[in-house]
Amino acid sequence: MSYTALDELGRPCHERDNGPRSTEEQTMRNQRHRRFVLLPLVTGMLRSACALRAPPAAPSPTARPPLPTGADAEWDLVVIGDSSLWGLGEAIAAQIEDDIGVEVAVYDATVGGLSAGEVLRALRTVDIGSPRLKQLPEQLKKAQVVVMCVNPTDSIAPDRPMNAGACLGSRDPGPCPPEAFEKYTADLEAIWAEILELRAGRPTILWATDLYNPLVVPWREHGVFQACTLCWENLSGAVRAAAEAFNIPFLSRYDAFNGPNHDEDPREKGYIRSDGEHPTELASQYTAKLLADVGYEPVMPP
Repeated sequence: MSYTALDELGRPCHERDNGPRSTEEQTMRNQRHRRFVLLPLVTGMLRSACALRAPPAAPSPTARPPLPTGADAEWDLVVIGDSSLWGLGEAIAAQIEDDIGVEVAVYDATVGGLSAGEVLRALRTVDIGSPRLKQLPEQLKKAQVVVMCVNPTDSIAPDRPMNAGACLGSRDPGPCPPEAFEKYTADLEAIWAEILELRAGRPTILWATDLYNPLVVPWREHGVFQACTLCWENLSGAVRAAAEAFNIPFLSRYDAFNGPNHDEDPREKGYIRSDGEHPTELASQYTAKLLADVGYEPVMPP
C-alpha cells in the first residue's frame, strides 16, 4: 500500500478522489503527497550517511594481550605461601606444561609460617631476612602465574584480637568472629594490589587459596572441633573476600580436603604427610588439578 493510499484512507468518504478538484484543493493534495513520500526517503538517506561516517568501535581500555603459548613459550610461576604450599610449585608447573604446552620456571617463595604481613613488607621493599622474599618483587615482575596462601599471624587488629593459631595446637582459639579477620583481609588486598602494580598491566594468572585442616581428629579429641571449625571458616572467608575484591579466582582447599561440612579427615585421603600437618605429593597434584580447573584466564581487575 502506497503513502498516497494511506493519505486517502484518512479522508472522509465524500472528500476522497471521486473526480476533478479545484486548483487550490489539488495543490494542497500534492503538497501532502510530497510530504509523505519524501519524509521516509530523507530519513533513510540520513541514517545511511550516519552509518557510513560512524567510526569503528574503539578497543576496550581493559583489553590485555594474550599470554604467550606454543612450543617456544616460557611462563614464570611464583608460589607465595607458608608450609602448606610446599611442593605445589612443581605440581602446578607439570600441570601447566601438560595443559598448555609451555615450559614453566618455578620461583618458590614458600617459607614456613609465612604471614601476610611479612609478604607485604617484602613487597614494599622493607628489609626482611628471608632471601626468597628479598627477590620476590623482581620475580613477580616477570611472573605469568602467581598462587598465594599466607597466614594471619601478624594481621591482628589490637581492638579485635583473635588466636586462630591456637587451633594448630588443638587448643580453644577463643572468640574468632569474621570481624576479627578484617585486618587480614585488608593485608591480603594490599598484597594483591602490590602484585598487580608490579605486573604493570601485563597478563597474569592469579590464584588465591586458603588453608586446609589436617587436625580433624585432634580437634575432636580435645573438644575444640566446633570452635576451631568456625575460626577456620572465617579465616577462609577472609581469603575469599580479598581475592574477590580483585576478581581473582579462589580455590578453597578447606572445602576440597575437608569436604563441604569441613569434617572429613584429609589424612585418610592420603593428603597429609606422616608429620600430621604438611601436604603429600598427592595433595599437591590434586591442588594443581583443581587450580587448572579454575582456569588459565588472566585476571582483569575491577
